[in-house]
Amino acid sequence: MKILFIACYSPFINNSAAIETLQYLNKLSEVKENKVHLLTVDFPENSIYYDSSLRDMINKDIKIHLIKGGKIFNKLVPRKGAESEKPKTESTKNIKKMKFLRSIKNAVVIPDMYYSWAKKAGKYGIELMKKENFDLIFSMHEPPSSHLCGYYIKKENKNIPWITYWSDPWLKDSTREKSFFIKKWIEKSMEKKVVENADKFIFVTEANRQDYINTYKIDKNKTFIITRGFDEELFERLSKEEKPKLIEENKINIIYAGEIFSKLRDIKPFIKALENISKENPDLYKKINLMFFGNIDDSEAKRDLDALEISKVNKRIPFEEALKYMLNSEVLLIFGNKNSKQIPAKIYEYFGAKGKIFVIYGDENDPIKKLVENHTRCKSTLNNEEDIKNSLIEILETPKEALLGEADYNFEWKTITKRLTNIFNK
Repeated sequence: MKILFIACYSPFINNSAAIETLQYLNKLSEVKENKVHLLTVDFPENSIYYDSSLRDMINKDIKIHLIKGGKIFNKLVPRKGAESEKPKTESTKNIKKMKFLRSIKNAVVIPDMYYSWAKKAGKYGIELMKKENFDLIFSMHEPPSSHLCGYYIKKENKNIPWITYWSDPWLKDSTREKSFFIKKWIEKSMEKKVVENADKFIFVTEANRQDYINTYKIDKNKTFIITRGFDEELFERLSKEEKPKLIEENKINIIYAGEIFSKLRDIKPFIKALENISKENPDLYKKINLMFFGNIDDSEAKRDLDALEISKVNKRIPFEEALKYMLNSEVLLIFGNKNSKQIPAKIYEYFGAKGKIFVIYGDENDPIKKLVENHTRCKSTLNNEEDIKNSLIEILETPKEALLGEADYNFEWKTITKRLTNIFNK
């Protein structure tokens, strides 16, 4: 089968969607009969998201087509040089200014910073279809522009099946709730065109699938549920390598590696809980080695977290390095999403490690609940400082060895990609 794989977030950058793309690309290309082409964004190497180690993990049999992001993309993509010039301690005025600029960007850019890319990549993809005679188009949201690119190509190739993958909602994503009316109206039209022209739909959560079925009257037989997973071979190799430098043998190592977007994840109750433990249980507090890797868009919360004696707040790190920290930590921290039908993809990588998974729900309706509340590896709590404090104390009073369990192979990538291949073959 010849597959045109469309994804703005690809293994040239380090985020959860790009890692997901990497796994699907490689597993699909390992099937002898498959020939996979990737149509993606040409990310600049000085972007803070660029990750050469992930890039090098792409199967060499995959044909890659890189399309420039365009003017808006070039203005909005964060660069490494600009990040390093920021002062360590930001003033309240600067914090408020950054929040305002971020809110303006989220409110007016339609549908995201890759729209120009989608139009250019769509034109490129139409010509590529003529040369390569693909059997299948596969596009991955997020972001929405991946599906827009797929839509432009599908319009000119009505007879070629188009499968759409929805890791998150589009219009009903909680990060888009405060968008201007005109932006919402335009994006609703975009999403409707995508749904009406797609042949199959893959979702990550049942809640998101049901919402799309109800909103657009999609035939349920055209929809599927597939989760993410972890790579057993990669995890085994990394577990044999030297432990990362910030791991401390005589402490309980707690790691969070990923993005913190305040619209989805509120870390302030977690910080308050740690502050309370430092006052009420100083001996337990001193047992903690807390490591955060990645961007935190709430500058005040980032400053408070960094001020904690037991906390190390770092910039994002390469994918394999982050995995090594996961594999060598006793506690794996995850924040669920509030007002969302999305499950953070990181949970599936955590299932491949051995540490206790500490889940802080985004809200009482967090869809991650069904996945973790009865899982022996998981300890979960609502996102308020008292419940977090009590849960943390329980974890810290547990012997280190007792915090470690076994990997859950129900979420290994080989199992998951077999299901995806079956959908493609139909």
